[in-house]
Amino acid sequence: MLGVAAMALDAGADLLVLLAGTRVGLWLQTYERLLAQLDGSTTESAYKRRADRLILPQPEDILYEQRADPTRYLQRPLARQALRADRPIICVVPKEDDHLLMLRRFLADVISEKHLDSMERPYSIVVLDDEADDASVLDSDHSQKLTPRLISSLWSGDPDSSATRHKNMLATYVAYTATPQANFLQASHNPLSPRDFNASLRIPGATGGIEPRSLSYSEPLGIRSYYCGGNIFYERLRNAGDGAICHTSEFPEIRPGETETELAGRHEALRWSMLSDALRCYFVGAAVRSLAPGWTRAFDHSTRYSSQSEARLAARGAHTMLIHPSARKEDHFQTALDVLRWTMATPGCEADVRLDEENEQPTTISPSWLERRLSQEETEWSAWLNRFEASRIALATMPRAPYSSISAADWPKVREALVEKIFPNVRLRVLNSDPGSDDRPRFDVTEDGENYRIPADSLSIFVAGNVLSRGLTLEGLTTSLFLRGAAEPAADTQMQMQRWFGYRGEFLPFCRVFTYKDQLELFRRYQVNDDALKTEIMTSMDVGKDNGNSVLVLQGEAFVATSKVEARRAPLSPGPRPSIRLIETKDDDLAQRNLQVAVDLLDDGEWLPLTDDDGLERGLIRSTPIGPMELATVLDRLRYSHHAPNLSDELSRRWENYAQLLGIDRPLFTPPVQRAPQYGAEPQSCPYSIAAYLRLWSHLAGDCSAPGFFPTDRPNIPWNFSDTGAASTPKFYIAFRHGQKNVRDPRLASKGVRAVTRGRGPDDRALQTLWGTRGYGNSYFGDEFVDYYFHRTAPVPSIQGGATWRPRGHPGLALFHIVSAPDLPTDLLTVGLGLPHGGPDHIAALRP
Repeated sequence: MLGVAAMALDAGADLLVLLAGTRVGLWLQTYERLLAQLDGSTTESAYKRRADRLILPQPEDILYEQRADPTRYLQRPLARQALRADRPIICVVPKEDDHLLMLRRFLADVISEKHLDSMERPYSIVVLDDEADDASVLDSDHSQKLTPRLISSLWSGDPDSSATRHKNMLATYVAYTATPQANFLQASHNPLSPRDFNASLRIPGATGGIEPRSLSYSEPLGIRSYYCGGNIFYERLRNAGDGAICHTSEFPEIRPGETETELAGRHEALRWSMLSDALRCYFVGAAVRSLAPGWTRAFDHSTRYSSQSEARLAARGAHTMLIHPSARKEDHFQTALDVLRWTMATPGCEADVRLDEENEQPTTISPSWLERRLSQEETEWSAWLNRFEASRIALATMPRAPYSSISAADWPKVREALVEKIFPNVRLRVLNSDPGSDDRPRFDVTEDGENYRIPADSLSIFVAGNVLSRGLTLEGLTTSLFLRGAAEPAADTQMQMQRWFGYRGEFLPFCRVFTYKDQLELFRRYQVNDDALKTEIMTSMDVGKDNGNSVLVLQGEAFVATSKVEARRAPLSPGPRPSIRLIETKDDDLAQRNLQVAVDLLDDGEWLPLTDDDGLERGLIRSTPIGPMELATVLDRLRYSHHAPNLSDELSRRWENYAQLLGIDRPLFTPPVQRAPQYGAEPQSCPYSIAAYLRLWSHLAGDCSAPGFFPTDRPNIPWNFSDTGAASTPKFYIAFRHGQKNVRDPRLASKGVRAVTRGRGPDDRALQTLWGTRGYGNSYFGDEFVDYYFHRTAPVPSIQGGATWRPRGHPGLALFHIVSAPDLPTDLLTVGLGLPHGGPDHIAALRP
């Protein structure tokens, strides 16, 4: 974001507005980074550059305890001086309604109509919205939310307008977020919704070039300069045994005969076990790092230094831990007290420790308590040396891996470092979730009179919740304990909680994430879907396509994409036995055209009686199956006066997204184009959607990259990791089901086809039901599996207890029905399909 800010100023932007989140801590963090990384100044030296630009607020107005409110820090005299001198103005404000309202009034007053009238060129405004999915989205057309309207009023002057308030004013709004699900799914009338372009930023990694764009770009400095995200944390060391970064535990479920009290006891015991393991990991990792060359005083908070540079040199880096127990603030303080109990307790008896909670300071950890704990379970502590070494070995093949060997023989030195360097200097901090508080971690050298000390939080254990779920950075984060759960997990919210991501390459062997197994699987799915979204955007960038807000957002069976806006679920797979119950009763020409499809099928290939084991002829079947592409062509020939999907509908556009993402040249979705396009059936019953799905499945056969997709029978395994070879692309037997009625079309009658009787819906546009007889095992197969009498593939599925998929590798079925319609000129054609497992799937989130 600051890079774009620099380019905007270099290009001559007159006003730069940085919207720095909704919390004071994030606002101040952004402000300090702007001074250091964009302005090249500090709080003490910023005034020296006033002749080059004006920054509001001034450092003295917000970076000290007596922080000014927006009525004071937006200083009009200074702004008018900058305006007269043609100096750029930079405003850094939080996304709080009172600040935005004051900024709007400030801009209307300073950049007046009179000033704009006098300008010979347009006055240019650039607004950069950090964490743009937080407070900047509208969830509906009737939303009363003010923040997005106040943002647009910065250039319009009116919350109900989005156009610039003067012909001599140009405004550019750029939204930034790591989790854009809500931005893409929000009400499109929001002036802040994506319209003109989308761009995805790449991360430094082992591979990647300029074109074609990929998720990463090659970083020559090696892993120490890589961004460590989900691929490293969740996949790279997944099978590294003791060296795995993620340590999971099964969330306790109630056992037969177990009481709720007994379940709660097991849950509490597991929580203490996870806390114990995470704390030991954290402390031992800190001790090992303190023994590295140059790290002797890295965590020594008692030493004073005569200069900032000397203190910075001593403070080689932070080593921090995060405990995220829940969203509730009271749980944060309780967890901090539990950490104190752990330090004081005999191992296994933590819950028995009684504290004077009113007088106990959660930040105070006694070194003697920790030393006693260490002596009581030294084996458990020393075991971490072998685990860190296992991680080092697993990472040794990474480019320019900078890691030294970690030997179990070094335990005496590590133990000494724990007692002398680590235990006396560790801090325990609770970060308040109050948006108005400045609870930022402190990673800058601190002043102590005329001297300086290393950063206060260089060796801190943080207990926090939502305050660290939105942008605040924890430097040197090595150990994370994530105990939070959610009744309905939202991908964007929980992705923001993964604070362990970042530039962790310098100390990656010491990084660990402790959580529940089901939560880690959710994190993995979020990562897969996020990669798919980024890949789609990058593909659009490569081909130069302006995709506006036409981006496919994915969610899952167990989670939603976002809870900030309403969205509907749209599965890709039509299921195990989709039925096309659409019928044409209004336009006889179309009804006859559909029957022609049946005639053409029966004229092609060898057709044989389909007889069950009792000798009853159930229909006709084509002796050889056809491929999915051929079946797709057949389904696309069906026509209905009331069903012709609109190509601009989100359900239709997603097929274009798939084609672009996967590099498919030919259209997947090819419905007829009529004057009054509409969906007359859900995608799972739409012949054109099912045809598109079959084409997609055919394309994905073999070695094909498909980010975000997974097989229907293995929803936790990405498509690329599954054995999705040619055997998974089914052939389909084509059959006609016999009924008790004569067909009226002589061409069909000559083939021996007989019509079935089915009830029609009240609107005469679809059948009430399609599938006829049902089988429940043994030797009688229902209509869904009637083809098994012919090809005899084993085992035969059963629908007992509900719909059942055909096993992976089995043939599929397209069972056509001629439906008797004596009240109409022409009988009707419908078709039911049986799909085997192993096809591609994912779940899209679409606007309601």
